[in-house]
Amino acid sequence: MSRQSGQPFKPFDLTGKDFVGFEPTLSDWSVRSIPVSANDPAEPNIAAFEVVSGKGEAGPIRLLTRLVHGYNMPMCMKIKGYTVETWGNLKPETGNLSQKEKTSLTQVSGFSPQVSCVPCQLWRVTSSSGETSIWVTTMIRAGDFAPTFDDVRSMAFPRVDVPDDPRWIPRGFSWSDLRHPSVSLRQWVRARWNASRTDLLTFLRLRQPAWASEELLTYLTRSVNPDITGENAGDVRKVVVAAHTEMLEALQRWRAARTKML
Repeated sequence: MSRQSGQPFKPFDLTGKDFVGFEPTLSDWSVRSIPVSANDPAEPNIAAFEVVSGKGEAGPIRLLTRLVHGYNMPMCMKIKGYTVETWGNLKPETGNLSQKEKTSLTQVSGFSPQVSCVPCQLWRVTSSSGETSIWVTTMIRAGDFAPTFDDVRSMAFPRVDVPDDPRWIPRGFSWSDLRHPSVSLRQWVRARWNASRTDLLTFLRLRQPAWASEELLTYLTRSVNPDITGENAGDVRKVVVAAHTEMLEALQRWRAARTKML
């Protein structure tokens, strides 16, 4: 069982190499591709893009869009020491929203009730030093990039109770660890327990850890700057959701065109 759990993860069918030549053109944004690791076929990160908009009362807004094999974004950030708070969900406009739903949609997103968007979850992510950003996530199918209503929190990732110490880097056992053996052991156990998804057999190296999904992709867009405040939150939130929606449409068109070619 230990030998079986130590085997490498299976390579993904969809990798960063598949996105060579993808250069989306958006109406109000400039887009720049950001390289991701293409050497490891089991690398969950697929593609990343920097998106810059000059619109908004807050001035130029810089965003980061990523496409990753399905993973649990909130838990990923929590293990890095960030605070993640949900700002609610947005659903596509159906034309038959109740007044209560319209009021809720406006309060959560800052949009009018007639907004058109893909299904998405909104998050407020705050670093340990206090910088706040807005994140938008949508789970999409790997086959055609069609959006789903799956919750990003249902994806596999180390489920943590206490974040790892950001100052601690695992380097194996050394003489320096004997200076504070209890602290070193506690940090080691915490990191191993988090990485095992709080699963005992995985912790004991008797089961291979759950890995990112092959069938579902985590599609996310996050604000990079400006820092989110009470004054600019609504304006930035609109821009992030709009870019999130238009970039996904570009990805879907590209995916459909490539499927026809194959």
